[in-house]
Amino acid sequence: MRVTNSMIYGNAMNNIWRNARHINNLVVSIETGKKIQRPSDDPLLSSRALRYRTILSEAEQFLRNTQQGMAWMEVSEAAFNSVLTGSPTTPSLMNRIYTRLVEAAQTGTNELPDQRAILTELRQYFDQMFGVDMNQTYLGRYVFSGFHTNQPPVLKNDWPAERSFVITQNFSAANIERTIAFHRESPTHMPQDFYVNVIKLPFTNVDFSLNIPNPDVPQLGITSAQGQAFHIHTMDSSDMPPAGAFTAYNPDDEYNGLPVIHFLRDTGELVMSNATRDLINRQGGIEVVYEKNNFRAGELNPIVYFQSVELIGGTFSTAGGVTTLTGAATHHFDTAGQNIQMEVSPNAYITINAHARDVLTANLFSDLRRLFDFADSLVTSDPRVIEEYFRGPTHLLSGDELVNAVSEFMSDEKAMFSAAIHDRINNMLRTIMQHAAQAQREHSDLGSRMARLEMISIRLEEDEIAFTELLSQNEDTDLSDAIMRKSGAEAAFNHALMAIARTTQLSLADYINR
Repeated sequence: MRVTNSMIYGNAMNNIWRNARHINNLVVSIETGKKIQRPSDDPLLSSRALRYRTILSEAEQFLRNTQQGMAWMEVSEAAFNSVLTGSPTTPSLMNRIYTRLVEAAQTGTNELPDQRAILTELRQYFDQMFGVDMNQTYLGRYVFSGFHTNQPPVLKNDWPAERSFVITQNFSAANIERTIAFHRESPTHMPQDFYVNVIKLPFTNVDFSLNIPNPDVPQLGITSAQGQAFHIHTMDSSDMPPAGAFTAYNPDDEYNGLPVIHFLRDTGELVMSNATRDLINRQGGIEVVYEKNNFRAGELNPIVYFQSVELIGGTFSTAGGVTTLTGAATHHFDTAGQNIQMEVSPNAYITINAHARDVLTANLFSDLRRLFDFADSLVTSDPRVIEEYFRGPTHLLSGDELVNAVSEFMSDEKAMFSAAIHDRINNMLRTIMQHAAQAQREHSDLGSRMARLEMISIRLEEDEIAFTELLSQNEDTDLSDAIMRKSGAEAAFNHALMAIARTTQLSLADYINR
């Protein structure tokens, strides 16, 4: 086959440019640190790099999720530590409450002023637990409020009086407290104490009588788990009929065939007879539905704590002694299943929050709040009034007899009040550990989720390192190898130029000279 000069020149130029491109690719690879510059350079390598980058991006996002979730949990953990765990130098709030309740229950060493001082201290712990620890925030969001992270579990400010909610609560027979109540016929009579059965609501001045003809709103009232309805008689704790017999704490068994429950507006107590209490026990508990407005700072937030319906607008009308609300819009709030979840691996989620209603329950709030309210209601008589009474025509006392009678009256009254507080505190001691156990279960659950999240975080960090290394091996330039190959390519390129120079210098004259 005849090889012409143009063929030699063409092949030489092709080889030169091929070597030049190879050198250029090596130089670019060294400069950028990447083996390939575009997918077409190596489709297999490119597809593998895309898969690695996708997996690495997922791992990085999941790792960010775990870090956010862990930060949220650590804020919750701090609140749990304050309430339940404490530190070697600082006892927990629950421990302090229990210890002080035990001290207050010692009737032999604590008189009424001492018990009041202890309850004043307990009120500070109560405000710390519910007003501060339950209102902990992370990045401006309330960590114990479920999905309603813009709502504090315990109200920080008063709400407008027109905000009205229909609230549903469930109680079992275990929530019925057998405790002491008082009645004083007049300021000069010694108080009478007697045992009553009460269920304590977290609110006072609620309404069971409002008629709301709206199928989206639960019917106000009290029913048992088996559908038994109850007659509710609303009154104040000091209500007496004209005959003078004390009635607020002495409900009848039945009225018009229905078991009777007295609701005391000023104390937030549901009072029942022994027969009604036994019926509730047999029926498996009760559901209490009531309307509440005029919420105040320090009260539980109905949006966070309860199954509730907010009534918006509407028109009130009164006929036959019944007030009816019509045309009100409704907004339902459901506290069930409000678990904030973070995705920590494909289709795998972990709950990062604990809910206020399960940590410091509404029943704990009611038990402590009503204990404080009861102690506040025990107002000792004015000695001057008692002195005038014994000085009056009924007794006609004077001198030492008068002094002794007043002193004995005041002493007996204080002893009665102290015994009543002692009884309520003993009841609180029996329930405080149940409340603490409930909070401890939530704390343990949070701790187990934190441990799991920490393990997931460690695995994700290891995955991130592993896939980063694989991605580097797949697409990053091996500099030592690339430099060595570049040196070889440059040498080959130079030798090719020399060979071509010698070849292209030959002409016909050169052959003639030979």
